[in-house]
Amino acid sequence: MLIRERLEAWDFSNSEQAIVDFILEKKLEIRDLTTKEIAREAFASPSTLIRIAHKMGFEGWNGLKEAFLKEEEYLRSHFQDIDANLPFQRGDTIMSIAGKIAALRKEAIDDTCALLSHDDLQKAVLMLKKAASIGVYAASNNLIIAREFQHNMARIGRRVEMCQMQGEVVFMAYMAERSSCAIVISYSGETPILIRAAQMLKEHHIPVIVITNIGDSSLARKGDLVLRICTREKQYSKIATFTTDSSIAYLLDVLYSCLFALDYEKNLQLKIDAARAIEHGRGQTTVEIIREHLNAAAEKFGTGGSFPT
Repeated sequence: MLIRERLEAWDFSNSEQAIVDFILEKKLEIRDLTTKEIAREAFASPSTLIRIAHKMGFEGWNGLKEAFLKEEEYLRSHFQDIDANLPFQRGDTIMSIAGKIAALRKEAIDDTCALLSHDDLQKAVLMLKKAASIGVYAASNNLIIAREFQHNMARIGRRVEMCQMQGEVVFMAYMAERSSCAIVISYSGETPILIRAAQMLKEHHIPVIVITNIGDSSLARKGDLVLRICTREKQYSKIATFTTDSSIAYLLDVLYSCLFALDYEKNLQLKIDAARAIEHGRGQTTVEIIREHLNAAAEKFGTGGSFPT
């Protein structure tokens, strides 16, 4: 749940509610206001802000203020001209719909990239590098998206396991190898069976990377590391999960690519050799831009090396 939503839903005292109403009205304008100034505007005492922060699970007002401002800045970035839930309307032409979906997908990727930090990404990549195997825990269409990650990782000799039967996810977590690492994917962060799986993984001391929304959630609290995805869609009132799907796919592509880059020449040669062996005898394309000679591929791409920090 977003901080804004928690502030709106919490049952505060009258003096606390006055401050909350002021914060929700002014939003980013509170950045340069002191506790005394906010309290004065809301006809309350400065200590009331501290009580609000404690109720929200923060150690003090500064922590709550920083998190609230960061969330508001995110919500105001990107998606100014397109609705993630209803990106097109009745009566739009087919080419208008095509353009709007293209813009939506691009916005989702830009949005997700802006949420990434160097330190979190590097930590995630190193966690996956050390793992003997990787377990992906997801439900519904997120499983379909993660299949591409599994496919790509297999092509560079990395084992990724997934469970297609949702009821078996907790069992998969129970049986996970101690040398493995887990990626748990949930937009809401409140999918009960995935929370149970994450808890099981934690009890077995298996590192957990959570991919979820920008708010606080039961699942996020169980992760050793949390990677945030584009958080623009309502749970139900939407045409499709366009932005969520694009965001998750992008993050998994980034993780795969960063792992690939750790041993660039070896992984590239492995891909080329596998393509040469597997695709031998496949009909040649008549499209010149696609056609290539596999013998020359390694020379063309054989540069790179260590993973940059």
